[in-house]
Amino acid sequence: MVTVPGGRGVQIDARITLAALGGSWSDSAGNSGTFAFGASTGGSPRPAPTVPGSAIAAGTITAAQLAPGAINAAAAAFGTCPAGQYLRGIQPNGTVLCEPIGSPPVSTTLDDTANRTGLYTSIAIGVDGLPVISHQDDTAGTLRVTHCDNRTCSAATTTAVDDPVMTVGAHGSMAIGSDGLPIISHYDAGGQALRVTHCSTVTCTAATSVTVDNGVNDVGRFTSIAIGTDGLPIVSYLDDTAGTLRVTHCGSVTCASGNISTTVDDPVQTVGGYTSLAIGSDGLAVISHSDFGTNTLRVTHCSNIACTAATSTTADAAAFVGTTTSLVIGSDGLPLIGHRDDAARGLRVTHCANVACTVSTSATIDDLPVNSVGGDKAVALGGDGLGLIAHYDNTANTVRVTHCSNVLCSVATTTTVDAAPTGAGQYIDLAIGTDGLPAISYFEAIPARLRVTKCASRTCQ
Repeated sequence: MVTVPGGRGVQIDARITLAALGGSWSDSAGNSGTFAFGASTGGSPRPAPTVPGSAIAAGTITAAQLAPGAINAAAAAFGTCPAGQYLRGIQPNGTVLCEPIGSPPVSTTLDDTANRTGLYTSIAIGVDGLPVISHQDDTAGTLRVTHCDNRTCSAATTTAVDDPVMTVGAHGSMAIGSDGLPIISHYDAGGQALRVTHCSTVTCTAATSVTVDNGVNDVGRFTSIAIGTDGLPIVSYLDDTAGTLRVTHCGSVTCASGNISTTVDDPVQTVGGYTSLAIGSDGLAVISHSDFGTNTLRVTHCSNIACTAATSTTADAAAFVGTTTSLVIGSDGLPLIGHRDDAARGLRVTHCANVACTVSTSATIDDLPVNSVGGDKAVALGGDGLGLIAHYDNTANTVRVTHCSNVLCSVATTTTVDAAPTGAGQYIDLAIGTDGLPAISYFEAIPARLRVTKCASRTCQ
């Protein structure tokens, strides 16, 4: 870069040829010439810098162009942010990305009943754009669904949707079916079986339930449900008797008939704990789960839509990792898994390098020196296309949110979003609202209720 006092900087590119003892030069203003070593006479001086036609000429921008309101027409081409929000950036589709200025998250305690509710929460965004949450009434042994009346979930309606003689509703997982209605997989503790409840309305004020897998073995703990590319539910869970990973592919949108249950991972050691299932970019289910025998993270990739066959691999072989897993398909089309580093008492993330996760990288990204964090957790893909992880601080009894700084989630920032004095954060789940803002469901220890936090920014930071 060459400048003169009061002048405009110009970049010069000089190319020297030693064999010819000469060379050529050009500058960013469009000028060029040649030079030689040891020339007997001086060459022509470099022309004075000129302003290219595409540049802004000196004096063009004056106070009139910088006056308030002068560039409103240009801004309108992208859109404007409402009062109280700032412009975070321009999205790929050309619209503005706005976020509230300094607004804290909003936390609300819901389902005010004498019973102990809010266990095993699972949250999804319904077709009406409002959060809907499944959870267990531990006192009555029933499955309950809370439908939020607004996006912040400051008010809601709760219904007991499955109340048989046996205890149900534990280890629940919810998805929105291809018919637009919530569907929930959960554990029938009385029958030691996998149960599915299908809502009859968007608000789930009515529902039907069916047992989809039972027999000699104790099956159905650690359920995770998703909707396959065929529009049918698929559920992963633990066969506790055999110590294996099991999958049921439903034969209808309600799972009332045609269900196929298959053991898909059966090594010598016990696997299938804390399952988390998502539909990969190849259209096939991929499941993260705990290998209790080796204390490592395991991933199973289905070979067909019904998952009647699959391949499994150890995705993170570090010591004492892989519990409370949660999996999401990242913006790169590859699985991103949050799990617990029990050795460091921290939050760990594994990023798969392919759809089957046979190659991966792992890092512990939240590791407080005193607190034990990374307990119950849920991973979602944030509005900015990066991973977002809600997890439980076991020591402080608070809710933490970790926002990944890159697709690999090798670097991240973390903040506490709910430090309720009564303790909160167990049985946590996370969903991204239609407004792009995260909603987090979890259990509040006192008074033993369901609690929801709505973040005021896409990163919750």
